[in-house]
Amino acid sequence: MQRTKKRGVQDIIIHTGQHYDENMSEIFFHELGIEKPYVNLQVGSGTHGYITAMALLKLEEIMLKLKPDVVVIYGDTNSTLSAAIAAAKLGIPIIHVEAGPRTHQKNNPEEINRTLVDHLSTILCCPDQASVDNLRQENIVEGVYNTGDIMYDTFLYCKEQSDISVLKKFGIEQGNYVLMTWHRQENTGSPERMEKILDFVAELNQKVLCPMHPRTKKMLEAFDLWEKAKKIENLQIVEPLGYMEMVTLMNQCRFILCDSGGVSKETYFAGKRCFFMLEFNPWSQLVDSGVVVSIDFENQEDVARKLDMARHTEKKELVQNESWFGNGTTAQKIADIMESAGLI
Repeated sequence: MQRTKKRGVQDIIIHTGQHYDENMSEIFFHELGIEKPYVNLQVGSGTHGYITAMALLKLEEIMLKLKPDVVVIYGDTNSTLSAAIAAAKLGIPIIHVEAGPRTHQKNNPEEINRTLVDHLSTILCCPDQASVDNLRQENIVEGVYNTGDIMYDTFLYCKEQSDISVLKKFGIEQGNYVLMTWHRQENTGSPERMEKILDFVAELNQKVLCPMHPRTKKMLEAFDLWEKAKKIENLQIVEPLGYMEMVTLMNQCRFILCDSGGVSKETYFAGKRCFFMLEFNPWSQLVDSGVVVSIDFENQEDVARKLDMARHTEKKELVQNESWFGNGTTAQKIADIMESAGLI
């Protein structure tokens, strides 16, 4: 936003409220110095269809009122899809930041969202060349740019502000803990799957710090697995954390265990290895290079192999490849593209 404000552009932030927990919403505005949103639509939780529909209705109303010249959307959430549909039907140009990643899993909710959004967008800002190539395979070539990843800009900013006192807060030592995040539908939809993940954590024999997503806790309780989770001696469950603390913890941990496409990419930013709790990942270069190692929880032999690999993974710093996600100047590039396209 600072990049566009310097060019005399009025930025208006719409918060859909899809992420409404204090530590998963307001704290990000505060930590990253983002101005308060124009409005919070408070769509809350619910099914994918409910969230998408409610956000679509409310976003269309806002767009009709404000008549924006362009709508900038990020990522692959239900809110992203809602904003894209509303803008497209009103004839408003769409800029999609983080366009082009693919897992090629058509039943994956995020894959559905990002694919539909890309086909509706006017300007597509890709985080890497692989994303550009994915779009080309879908005959999307106009308005496509390899800008690098804006998450890397943010990660570098937060890394400079990091405060390692967060380690003392949780009683953990540098390089002697695993950072875990866990929230995806595929990993919270059945008691069998959740129990397999808990058993994997218990058998790691390493300290695991897990900021617990509200949905994950809710499903553990619904499946009568919450008490089992709390009794795992090496698992330390804490409340969701702000982004600043998460960046610090990523940079100081041994490795990361997660099911988030964003966190798996940030693992690379932090120079760590990621054990990914799904059989697919949108960042093919990270999988091919061994930075991201997928776990197939439906295959006991694979689980045993990955468990052994995790036990022997040491903290190390991975060399950054600028050609993968840029060099931390993505925001500047996107603003330049918007200006050259006459959208600002």
